[in-house]
Amino acid sequence: MHRVFLQIGPCTFYSYGLCVAIGFLVSAFFLLRSVDKCSDISRGTILDCFITLLISGLIGGRLLYVFINWEYYLRFPFRILMFHEGGLAFQGALITAVFSGIVFCGIKKISFWKMSDLIVPYIALGQAFGRIGCFLNGCCYGGIVQSGCRVTFPGEDVCRIPVQLYSSMILFLICMLLLKLRQKDFFQGVIFALYLVLYGAFRFFIDFLRGDNLVLICGIKLSQIIGAGTFLIGLLLFFVLKYKKSKERVKLITK
Repeated sequence: MHRVFLQIGPCTFYSYGLCVAIGFLVSAFFLLRSVDKCSDISRGTILDCFITLLISGLIGGRLLYVFINWEYYLRFPFRILMFHEGGLAFQGALITAVFSGIVFCGIKKISFWKMSDLIVPYIALGQAFGRIGCFLNGCCYGGIVQSGCRVTFPGEDVCRIPVQLYSSMILFLICMLLLKLRQKDFFQGVIFALYLVLYGAFRFFIDFLRGDNLVLICGIKLSQIIGAGTFLIGLLLFFVLKYKKSKERVKLITK
């Protein structure tokens, strides 16, 4: 665990914030490289949308995290703004990012489905770097184990599952899979829908390995309930968009 990555005089660079920043820059770089395949949307518009999603996601993720840990932040309200310490609930980030993306695309008169298919693989890529930041920060840690792949964080005398690194690897794989599928001739919105399906399923199962104090509802972790909901929404969206596309094809054939 290395919460402080580098300290130069009064300037302190925290590992979590640095990984989030690296994730954004790498994701933005590869996203802008793919613009040529989507020539009707300019680089500037795509970058503006990506930055909008980032800012709204950070706000939404922080708000949900604060809501979940409201007792702590009620005692220390000034720490709400300390993003460098970690503490983002991605489900909250996803909700606000989707909402801001819909608003952005509506204002710019751009297809939300086309924009989301273009951007969402790189959201997974950014998440992968963020989970590395979680590992260095020591948050979102795994359960205690006696054997197998395990790590011991400073200040502890127990071994834990490196669930953050598992999450990072899976998110990298999700990014690669979505980029591969994007090369196929599918209907618009399919990549976004599949991201919801894959992320929802992954989050539901990976959280069984978590060891931190996640909120429980009827014995089930809140993050798993949201993950299951994300999976179902993505699945429903996939079939709705597929049905809509098939109807459009039938209309073209019958004309």
